[in-house]
Amino acid sequence: MVGAVVTAVPLVAIAGAVVLLAHRASRRLPRSVRPWVVAGVLIGVLTVATYGWGAAHLYTPDISETCALVHGIAWDARVGGTTLLPLSRQCAAGVDLVPGYVNPALAGLALAVTACLGMAARAWTRTLGGVRT
Repeated sequence: MVGAVVTAVPLVAIAGAVVLLAHRASRRLPRSVRPWVVAGVLIGVLTVATYGWGAAHLYTPDISETCALVHGIAWDARVGGTTLLPLSRQCAAGVDLVPGYVNPALAGLALAVTACLGMAARAWTRTLGGVRT
């Protein structure tokens, strides 16, 4: 529980600072660009928070004990490896410490940030070209 709090507090503080800075900076943007930039920043913060949540599951002082207590399975050293993208730390074949929803959520959020960035760029070029949307 302490580990989750230690991980969450800096993430929440950073997220709050980023949202505040994005809000202040968005005032200088054209009206058609502003919603896409704000949405992109908020989704980006969610992406970082989701990655942090998944990365917090990678840490365990004793992986064999964690696998036995949490998943009820013995740790297999032949399978057990850690990767940072996609996030994974396996106990045995098919048993991962990182929740199964983290990596698909990261992919979806990254796609959403990219879409917001593309729409902001489109709105920006249309505004510069004299076409108001």
